[in-house]
Amino acid sequence: MLINWRNIMSEHKFIYTVSGVHLPGRTKTMKKLITLLGISSIIGFSFLLAGSVSAQTTHRPGFKEILPLKVEPFADNNGQIPPKSQYPGPFFKLNHAWPQRPLPPLQNPPWQVAIHGQTINTENASAYADALRTYVSKNAKELIMNYDSWDANKARWYNEPWLGSLREAIHGTYPAGEFGPSIFPGTGLRATFDTHVLTYYDERAAYSLYKLWGASAMKPNIQTANSQFDEGAVIVKAAVFASVDPKQPTDWWDAMKGAQAWPLYISLSSESSAQPQVWTGYVAQFDIIVKDSKSSPKTGWVFMTLVYDSSAPGDAWDKMIPLGAQWGNDPQAIKPGQALVENWINPKAPKYSTQTLGWGGRLSGPNDGARNDIAVSGKVEKNEPDSSCMSCHSTAQWDVKQHKMVSFLLPSFPQNDPRKATPGFQLCGNDGKPSSKGPNICSPQQASPEWMKWFQNRLGTQPMDAGSIAMDFDEVFSFKSLPMWWYAMNPKNAPMLFESPGHSMRFNQYTGAPIPDSSGK
Repeated sequence: MLINWRNIMSEHKFIYTVSGVHLPGRTKTMKKLITLLGISSIIGFSFLLAGSVSAQTTHRPGFKEILPLKVEPFADNNGQIPPKSQYPGPFFKLNHAWPQRPLPPLQNPPWQVAIHGQTINTENASAYADALRTYVSKNAKELIMNYDSWDANKARWYNEPWLGSLREAIHGTYPAGEFGPSIFPGTGLRATFDTHVLTYYDERAAYSLYKLWGASAMKPNIQTANSQFDEGAVIVKAAVFASVDPKQPTDWWDAMKGAQAWPLYISLSSESSAQPQVWTGYVAQFDIIVKDSKSSPKTGWVFMTLVYDSSAPGDAWDKMIPLGAQWGNDPQAIKPGQALVENWINPKAPKYSTQTLGWGGRLSGPNDGARNDIAVSGKVEKNEPDSSCMSCHSTAQWDVKQHKMVSFLLPSFPQNDPRKATPGFQLCGNDGKPSSKGPNICSPQQASPEWMKWFQNRLGTQPMDAGSIAMDFDEVFSFKSLPMWWYAMNPKNAPMLFESPGHSMRFNQYTGAPIPDSSGK
């Protein structure tokens, strides 16, 4: 649908921007626009207000004139700001002051010292994980537990561009997945919950943001050399879990007892008409990945996931313990029960965190979506392990001619019909047959050559598909920022991302997989 923005803007000069709840004086045209798109669902665009919101103050824009609609890669949030009566604290401020020169090489990084300069393996992975966790602890603890004093610029942690239209205002998180009690049996889960994520790049990693995006982020220079991260680069991601049940805002999962609570300004429904509110989420997962070709020569990376363990001693950060680490896809392990040699799972990890491990027990956290409803050879398999952390991230690539990822994040068959650009892979109905409205991923047979395409060890310079540019395992580049940039700059040609504004969300915003129990046959 094409919208004449100039006519609409000339017709409407003022708009309340306090919460997005009340828009006085809006005409039928604006009401229709909001109904169709939703204020926060105008992908890749932002209403620029005459005033800005600081991350460390409680200043809020009031009744402001709308300036001309502009493309804004560095928007802090989706434009929906909670009133001070609901939330008096600081807001998220995007840190895009990326380093413009490479940092000196990191000498004797502690994670390598912890394993005596050897390659990582299942015997020393625990020591490696502990050292990596300690390395980020100061900043991570400040971010998670002391948000009033958090300063990303001082911490030298940075953010990716083009996601402002997805970010809620308080912590800057954006939607990820949705999970229910059936996924976590026997853990005391009493509500379905959504997950929301926030990614930071350390100073060494953020240099790659500058290499690819430049200072303006308007004209990315998409080349293999620019997407590669320097040795020692660290990227972290916090995942926050929030109940979608308005009757159970807190205390809905025994596993989250004592977890750090974060206020989020979100809607409890994916319908565009749903109004946001300040809602409690729990910091339940914290991912850390590091570029380390010496310890992990086959892929160049080590992935680690921390999960909240209510039984661990100490404060909320102390209770974030390793679920495991992964440094390869274990392509040799194709049969159930085969030993994994490139994955380590902590035997002391809490029960709930092990219920979402990926194919063959490969690393995957509760937020990560490595279990999905799939259809294999006409048979539907529910909550089937079909991915892992590194398997998913190994698909990070961008085809500069087609302006998209050629292969989906999860094992699947491509959807090449140009009339059906979303979601980009084949869906199957509950009868196991292909259906554009189906709730299941049409999947290759497990361990088949087609399936194993997603479980190979490749360096970050090697794309999954010939003709694409490898993104060095960074899915934020390939699955989030670049698609959002392309949509914003080329709206006539670019497809929407995995959901249509004004309709219930069908697809997980983190992996792109269908949300379980979606309708369709």
